[in-house]
Amino acid sequence: MANPGHFAELKKGVEAWNTWRRASLESVPDLREADLRGANLSGVNFRGADLSGADLREANLSEANLSEVDLRGYEADLSEADLRGANLRWAYLSETNFSEANLGGADLRGAYLDKTNFRDASLQRAELIEANLSGADLRGALLRGAFLREADLRWADLRWADLREVDFRWANLSGEEHLGGGTDLRRANLRAADFRGADLSRANLSWALLDEATLIGAQLIGTNLSRAFLDRANLSGAVLIEANLRGAFLDQANLSAARLGAADLRRATLRGAKSLFVKQLTKAATLYEAELDEGLMGKIERDYPHLLEDPEHSPDNS
Repeated sequence: MANPGHFAELKKGVEAWNTWRRASLESVPDLREADLRGANLSGVNFRGADLSGADLREANLSEANLSEVDLRGYEADLSEADLRGANLRWAYLSETNFSEANLGGADLRGAYLDKTNFRDASLQRAELIEANLSGADLRGALLRGAFLREADLRWADLRWADLREVDFRWANLSGEEHLGGGTDLRRANLRAADFRGADLSRANLSWALLDEATLIGAQLIGTNLSRAFLDRANLSGAVLIEANLRGAFLDQANLSAARLGAADLRRATLRGAKSLFVKQLTKAATLYEAELDEGLMGKIERDYPHLLEDPEHSPDNS
């Protein structure tokens, strides 16, 4: 139960509460199990407060200070809450329910958000640098222009999420096959996203929209990119060893120094691909029914015809 005195201070209003906080710097607010559903708490100072078990559904917490709040193990519910511009830096929010909440422009740098539910939430231009989002549910979430640099997104579910122009530089979206693979980004919209230096090994990007995305130096080992749209994407120096690129669209993509060892390029479209050379293509597992520029296709047909054979009916599979 909440401390009656603390709860009484809050009921006086946000301005009075913040004044009390400034005068009681050593006091840790105790608002456990407080009923704050739908409350207008815009700009409130809840820094370091104990909100375990509190009902914050549909609450207005825009511009609120929730930094260092600890809600671990309580499965806190902030569904449909307004957290636009809120400060949640270094907050412990594991398994919290933020479904359909609005966190546009919120500061979540370094926050612990593992196994958190962000389904259909808005995180547009939110700062999630170095945040722990491992195992988080972000299906259908809006994160356009968000900052996820160096974030931990292993095993996160981002299917159908809007991730246009997101900064994923040096983020970890990898996984191990025996643990179910990496981050799930199937059918996500990643147009113009920046994955420079990110690790997407064994992630699932099947049918994802990656038009004009930047993947310079990205690790894509064993990544599923089947039917992904990579038109005009920059894959310079990317490591695509054992990647599944079946039916992927790579028209005008930059593949300078990209490593394609044992990559499956059957039925992939590579017309107009930039800085793509025969030497790179010879490392692929197969080019069966792939679409290549005439010059490249002529050299492959002449010198490496085995790459154009149906791998399902090759001598190795007989």
